[in-house]
Amino acid sequence: MDEKHLFLLSGFDVELSFGEVKAVLSLLHPNHRIIKREGRVLIVETLSNVAEEVVERTAYTKLSARLLFETMTDERDILSSVDASLIRDLIPPNSTIVVRGLTINGASVRKTNLERNIGSLIIDNLPSLKVNLRKPDYTIVFISSPEKTYIGILGKTKPRRCFYYRVAGRRPFILPSAMQPDLSRCLVNLSRTKIGGRILDPFAGTGGIMIEAALLGYEVYGIELKKWIAMGALRNLRYYIPSLENIVVGDARKLMFRKCFNSIVTDPPYGRSTTIPDYSLINLLEIFFSESQECLEDDGTVTLVTPQEINVEDIASDMGYTLQESYKVRIHRSLIRKIMVFR
Repeated sequence: MDEKHLFLLSGFDVELSFGEVKAVLSLLHPNHRIIKREGRVLIVETLSNVAEEVVERTAYTKLSARLLFETMTDERDILSSVDASLIRDLIPPNSTIVVRGLTINGASVRKTNLERNIGSLIIDNLPSLKVNLRKPDYTIVFISSPEKTYIGILGKTKPRRCFYYRVAGRRPFILPSAMQPDLSRCLVNLSRTKIGGRILDPFAGTGGIMIEAALLGYEVYGIELKKWIAMGALRNLRYYIPSLENIVVGDARKLMFRKCFNSIVTDPPYGRSTTIPDYSLINLLEIFFSESQECLEDDGTVTLVTPQEINVEDIASDMGYTLQESYKVRIHRSLIRKIMVFR
């Protein structure tokens, strides 16, 4: 049965985080219903198992929770909103609980006091429940922004170091231009490729996008122009997924595949660490978009990242593609990337 679930989006880029969640929900539960988004808090009507899988699959979703109560961010309002009868229906007798709070966007509440007071209120009304601070059966979580506070039963949280061992600088083979794993995973998700579908990265580089796609259960292939980079990517692929070796030395301007991929997800070469000037990148993208039509199945998508000054939209449009969504992401002070999805 569909229920109201809360998602806490990453503060890295809220619009990008929102787009990623929508893309994953469209694959896992097409009949979901987005109720509202207020800043980093997203409320969705969906299934409990879907909500938890969204956190697992996305790069930029911090947690999910079964939404119980919603109120203004005032300590008295928060306490008065807690309805023990609803909690009784959802948490079995003799279970253990803990209350944890999060404040976002500078919300001014006494978090520790609220945790203690909400816990006491629940235990006083439901004496069969017990507090366990270390290994509770259920965690009651509240998220307070300056205006609103949301209270729910925690479903899934993203581990803090979930990408730690796949960070570009910790891979066996390293290049300074390599994309980080969180953004790579987000690109794969934005492509909305059906679960288990086939993805191509024609500018594979060190293999970061391929690794994240494979970990998400996709059949993924890569092409890299330079043999020494392709061999390095192969080292990375074997390190993280021993059975993954689907990378070939080839040219993205002369794709050898025909009508066999659901999507292309890629990060074309550019920036200070490459030798490709802007005019050559434009020419490269023009040829790439022309070639990509031949290797994609009908209704396939192209998801890619480029510098913001490159007008990829017109290049893709001239080749018959339609822009589905677009984001601008600041990577660091001197680099803003455009992320685009074309169909």
